[in-house]
Amino acid sequence: MTAAGTGMLYDAPAPRRADLTPRGAALAYPKLPLAMRALAGAAGPFQDRLWRFDPDELKAKAREKTGLTDFGGDGPLDEPLEVLCRSARTELRLSTNGKFVLHNQILGSLVNRLRFQRLTETHPEIFAEPVRRPLFVCGMPRTGTTFVQKLLWQDSGFRSLPLWESAKPLPKGDPAAPQPDPDPRIKETRTEVRLTDKILPEQATMHGLAYDEPEEENPLLAISHCSSMYENTVLAPAYREWYAAADHTAGYRDFARVLQYLQWSRPDGDRWSLKAPGHLEMLGPLLAAFDDATVVRTHRDPVTSVTSFANMVTYGARIYFDHPDPLLVGRCATDFIERLLRAAVASGREDDRVVDVRFRDLVSDPIGEMKRIYEAADRDLDPDTERAMRDYATSEGKRGGRNQYAAEDFALDVDALRERFAFYYEHFDVPMDKR
Repeated sequence: MTAAGTGMLYDAPAPRRADLTPRGAALAYPKLPLAMRALAGAAGPFQDRLWRFDPDELKAKAREKTGLTDFGGDGPLDEPLEVLCRSARTELRLSTNGKFVLHNQILGSLVNRLRFQRLTETHPEIFAEPVRRPLFVCGMPRTGTTFVQKLLWQDSGFRSLPLWESAKPLPKGDPAAPQPDPDPRIKETRTEVRLTDKILPEQATMHGLAYDEPEEENPLLAISHCSSMYENTVLAPAYREWYAAADHTAGYRDFARVLQYLQWSRPDGDRWSLKAPGHLEMLGPLLAAFDDATVVRTHRDPVTSVTSFANMVTYGARIYFDHPDPLLVGRCATDFIERLLRAAVASGREDDRVVDVRFRDLVSDPIGEMKRIYEAADRDLDPDTERAMRDYATSEGKRGGRNQYAAEDFALDVDALRERFAFYYEHFDVPMDKR
């Protein structure tokens, strides 16, 4: 039996159960929590009036919420917003819940852009202090990026980006005024994480969320549309095509200003430590905005990355779609990973600012790899930090509860993928995983 006409895209019906593995069927036909079903039932008749994907209407709502009018910024806005909204209207078969979530994500980014622009006008002193010598971790999923990020978090001299700050970079009220201690955003994000854990109980085994631990900066990059966030949550074919072809240099300048505000509003550590997989294809814009940065690129068999990424994206897609399509996501995940890897090979940035770390080396000798990173970043690894890193690496090695999935769940041919990624194995001398 098929859920014809209810796939993720209007031109791609959901696959039949008979064409899926048991894991694939569980992903494509999810059992949603009662709260999600209740929202869909109550708001269903009004969804197209409540959450319209119209660029002018969204901008008007953002202006109304803030009382501000100037979106400013260097990065593009009108073109990507129009493309994203058109994709949501004409390409994506969003569920009622999906329309609610995506609409609020876009609106939230517009609100943040208005408020950051006002800050640059009213408080230029905030942006006088540059972002000095940041360290960026990037790489495909399941290559150790989060492990490196958490190891760096053990160093109190590094300034990380906790989830609560990534999700809510600006406080309510006057963002230039002193904030309460503890910051109310912390409690709000903790509540939201608990809700997410109920909606997506398997999330913790894929990419666990902790409100007070370092998280990726994708929401901050999305303010100026220099993040692959939308591509990797709702696929959005037209937007994906725009994003891959656009020059994101100006968007990364906007991102640098966001970091300037954050380090001013909450001083913590002397250097930023950040992480997002998408930086892997954006080294040009990134290093143009942060010319004294150190970049850590993690490497592993891309077949493992594609399979893991497809599993995570398909599982999370139940927030946006009634019937996530593991076969479609498998193809999109493959294309995305290949794009990242070809950009990494083409970047030609194999200099002192870029440190390449292979997953097997990271697992077998995490402290040795961290010493290589610290040397490239011209930073001393003190005994207390090294001890904390060793403790974290030991505890992480004992963690269980891994998610179960396989390449077949996404109709991925391992041999064909390895042939497709041959250019990457050879260029970076990356070994193939045994499974």
